[in-house]
Amino acid sequence: MEPSTRDSSPAPSISLGLAIASLVLGILATVLSFLILGGILGLVGLVLGVVHLRKNKRPVVMARWGVALSVLGIIATIGFAGLYYYAYLKFEKMMDSASQGEAVDFTKWEGVIAPDISVTTLDGKTIKLSDLKGKRVVLDFWATWCPPCRQEIPHFIQLVNQTSRNDLVIVGISSEDAKTLTDFIKKQGINYPIGSATNPPSPYADIQAIPTTFFIDRHGVIQTVAVGYHEFDDLKSCALAPEYKGEPQPAPVGPPSLPDAAVMLKPSVLWAKHIPGAQAVCVGDWDGGEACVLVAADLKLHVLGLTGTEISIVSLPERYHQIECGRNKDKGTRLLGYRNWGDEVSVVDHAGKKLWTVKSLSGVDGAHWGDLNGDGTDEMIVGMNGDAGLQAWSAEGQKLWTANLGNVWNQAVVPATSNQLARVLATDAGGAVNVFDSGGNPQQTLKPNGGYYAQMAAGRTSDNHVQIVAINGDQTVAFDETGKVAWTTSAISNHGGWRNASIACGDLKGDGALEWAFIDGSGSLVVATTKGQKIASIPHAKGLTGYAIVSRPGQSGLLISLANETVQAYTFEP
Repeated sequence: MEPSTRDSSPAPSISLGLAIASLVLGILATVLSFLILGGILGLVGLVLGVVHLRKNKRPVVMARWGVALSVLGIIATIGFAGLYYYAYLKFEKMMDSASQGEAVDFTKWEGVIAPDISVTTLDGKTIKLSDLKGKRVVLDFWATWCPPCRQEIPHFIQLVNQTSRNDLVIVGISSEDAKTLTDFIKKQGINYPIGSATNPPSPYADIQAIPTTFFIDRHGVIQTVAVGYHEFDDLKSCALAPEYKGEPQPAPVGPPSLPDAAVMLKPSVLWAKHIPGAQAVCVGDWDGGEACVLVAADLKLHVLGLTGTEISIVSLPERYHQIECGRNKDKGTRLLGYRNWGDEVSVVDHAGKKLWTVKSLSGVDGAHWGDLNGDGTDEMIVGMNGDAGLQAWSAEGQKLWTANLGNVWNQAVVPATSNQLARVLATDAGGAVNVFDSGGNPQQTLKPNGGYYAQMAAGRTSDNHVQIVAINGDQTVAFDETGKVAWTTSAISNHGGWRNASIACGDLKGDGALEWAFIDGSGSLVVATTKGQKIASIPHAKGLTGYAIVSRPGQSGLLISLANETVQAYTFEP
């Protein structure tokens, strides 16, 4: 009788299956290590491979590869998890910095009759502050992305539940889109009206940090303005405080206005061109000859002559919210571009080919060209979010230096000349204007007139001095690199204004002197001299996406603006 072998035949099949499974799972774990799934597959593959090897069964090499790849996948998954956690912490820090960026002094408004404000709620109704007289009112300026704002929401919900609408009205005001707000309201169970306010007056327009909450008594007097997060008991105490005693105080006097020049220049539209999808504009020497107007629209760069004629269209590798034209004396024009809230700056050549990029995991806040060493070729400075600081990069994409400023808002370069060294400037999360030499060595830290600066630009005056124009709450301030103030005027407070090209400079009169263009507190785009005289004004300019001055030696310059996908060129005559 033949001996039976039935008890030993299944073993090779089972053992081989474990080895194959371990190898396959190890490969998948490595490939999918950027996901948590990769780590899970790696653990299973490791267990199966170890089980196979402990049985001392063949194939040994396959099982060993399975174990090795599984371990590699687990390690890589842990690495990616750490990277994601680091990015999350950076993002939270960025959001916190953005929400708490400015420190406007609202105490001067306490005891003043609150200026009227109209809020359009998400259901289309209008709430006017003046219609609520006789009730206590809380106006909370906030956003869904702001951590301290979200932390306060349950306090306001609780306050509504504990009070009567005949006694207290809470209104939340945010500039975010309706869908974002509606989804957040449903999720949080917000039980008070939420809406937006268009063109609010001061002091509401002066808000630079959120949450900012106005507590107004039954007579319409501002009793308290609370900036930042507050506990429930503090909010309740402010909301239900006794009426303001005594006569209301007069409203604070705003910043001075620029005096008009003896001869004011009158703007007129030289040409206008509608470009679908237009979202960024700059000026520069694109073709090695006369200056051009460059417009980024979707994935195209439209190159326009100064008469408005389209010269060419160049394909871009991606969409940009901000662009700037730079010089390279050996290799031609370079264009930098980046997206708001993006994580990289791209540099492209005359043909639209991406040459190199600067990336930051915590985000990029802006970039500018400028000749740091006087050789006729522009270097690039980049302001980083989080704590990555300010960086300078060569024309070939090599990092030159880093200044450890933490979070950087705006940046500027005053290029080197034959007899003047370059200056690099940046505003930081502390609201200071920092001045560096071309090598990144700190020179000055400035806060003229106190307050908080985020939006900023700089240029060189006709007498070869550096002048800085920066926005401090509701003030536009011009000063030199020692902090000496030349002039001040009004500004429109805009928490996110540092993301846009909000200040431009160039020779508009054609006399070789520098002029500034910016939007003042009235919403007009004004042109001012370095000495502090207003020489021109374009009303109703708050909706501009961007603007720039084209200097034309020997003749007056042009002011180029972009709004609603339309580019306009203005001339200025007496």
